[in-house]
Amino acid sequence: MGSAGSALRHDAFVYDDEESFLALSLPFLREGLEAGEGAVVAHTRRGLAAVRDALGPDAESVTFVDVGAAYTRPARTLAAYHAVYADELGRVPSLRAVADVQVGPDPGDRAVWTAYEAAFNRSFAHLPAWVLCTYDTGAVPEEVCEDVWRTHPQVVTGGTWQASDRFDDVDALVRALAAAPDPPARLRPVPAGRDAEEFREHLARELAAEGVPPARALDALLAATEVYANAVRHGGGVRTVRAGRAGGRFVCEVVDRGPGFDDPLAGYLAPRPGVGAGLWVARQLTWQIDFARAADGFTARIVL
Repeated sequence: MGSAGSALRHDAFVYDDEESFLALSLPFLREGLEAGEGAVVAHTRRGLAAVRDALGPDAESVTFVDVGAAYTRPARTLAAYHAVYADELGRVPSLRAVADVQVGPDPGDRAVWTAYEAAFNRSFAHLPAWVLCTYDTGAVPEEVCEDVWRTHPQVVTGGTWQASDRFDDVDALVRALAAAPDPPARLRPVPAGRDAEEFREHLARELAAEGVPPARALDALLAATEVYANAVRHGGGVRTVRAGRAGGRFVCEVVDRGPGFDDPLAGYLAPRPGVGAGLWVARQLTWQIDFARAADGFTARIVL
């Protein structure tokens, strides 16, 4: 169904209005239903209502998912879609999905969501699914709509399917977008502790000092503990810990003594045989986690 070695087909559809959205989405879904495939529509409540009404009786065979508030953190969005698709594939051999992208207008988030779309290609490569990501030009920033050519092998514009000549290598694109900047100047040294429990105690004090709400602090502690454990298991132990605020967000860096790894999608791949769940969960609890080799060791930067 997808590219070599992948069961996934992941394309994009850029549309200007509801009429053009329905004109392409409805036959796409019905063709799959007629072939015995599952069907998923992910959209806002208004979009779901429009598709449900237009499908008529066929709507009974479709799974509808409200994603009006789902695009909060890239890894959490990936996890939400994976749960829906995995559940659907428990009943059918393959599926088609129309998923309307809901990223916000903040230009600072563009790279994060472009990396999310790129990661989708590898994260769900094992799923027998044809996912059509839809982009409303009236709601999604123009720059984000342009980036679909870099993250989807085929793009539909003006009702015409086109192979993208700008589709980037997934790993190379995610690596470029997630390139770690210089260490934030305002981070403070934090004792690494003798074990994970002591590390959490020290980090909890930093979170409290920065006024991080308890629920978000718990997310940070859980994610940082997973990163700490990885540093101990695979990185020869923890060399340095730093924490503080940068760019309005709480940041924690864990530097280990090992050579590190070179997989920009670590933690973005849905769990399956051979792929663990630790970093997958850690990414869902945070805004972003970057990994980079630095002068003082291999660095994991957790951004809350």
